[in-house]
Amino acid sequence: MSEHLVNSAEYWTERYTSGTSSWDIGHETAVFVTLRQNDSIPLPQPTYTPHVFIPGCGFGHDAIGYAKAGYTVTALDFSPVPIEYLQNEAKQHQVELYTATQDVFAAGEMFENQFDVVLEYTCYCAIDPARREEYVSVLQQVTKPNGIVAGLFFPMDDVVRNAPPFSVNEDEIRSQFEQHGFVLLSSEFPPDSHPARAGREKLMLFQKKV
Repeated sequence: MSEHLVNSAEYWTERYTSGTSSWDIGHETAVFVTLRQNDSIPLPQPTYTPHVFIPGCGFGHDAIGYAKAGYTVTALDFSPVPIEYLQNEAKQHQVELYTATQDVFAAGEMFENQFDVVLEYTCYCAIDPARREEYVSVLQQVTKPNGIVAGLFFPMDDVVRNAPPFSVNEDEIRSQFEQHGFVLLSSEFPPDSHPARAGREKLMLFQKKV
C-alpha cells in the first residue's frame, strides 16, 4: 500500500483539530438536496426506506439532511473528530443514523450489498490517488444491484497538489466505475454548485448493474 499521509487516520484528525478542514461547506450540499427533489434517487415510501451510505462524511451535514428526509443513513469517517460532532448533531436534530470511525477501504466487507444510494463528495479527491480504483471497488461492493452512486466530483482541473483535494478527471472516473460494473446515467455541471466550486465539480450518477 502507498505510504501517502492521507492513508493515516492521524493525518485527518490533525486537519480537523487544527481547523484546516477547508472541504467543509458548513451546511447540507444543495446538489444532494436537489437529487431528492427531482427524483434522481429512490425516495422514502410508506413501505420502503432507502438506505444511504456517506463515505468520508466529515461533519455530516448531508447525513443529517437525509436522515431528516426519512432515509436510513450510514455515515463513515476515518477520524473520530467529525464523527463525534455528527453524533451530537444527530441528537440535537432528533434523528437516528448509524456512524462509524472506520477506514473507508474496510467498508466493502462490512456493508456488502447494503445501500440503495451512495453519496460521494470529497472522499474520492481526498484519498491517495493511487487507491482510487480500489475505492470504486469498495463502492461496488456496498451498493445494492440497481443502486445509485451519486458522485459530486471535485476539483475538475489539472492542478498538481501535494495535499487534498487532489485533481479529478471525468474520463478516468467513468472508466473506473464502468470497469467495476456501473453504468453512467448522467454527467453535468450542476447549476446549484457551491459558488466557490461552480464549474469545477461534476455530478455523475452511476447505477450498479444487476
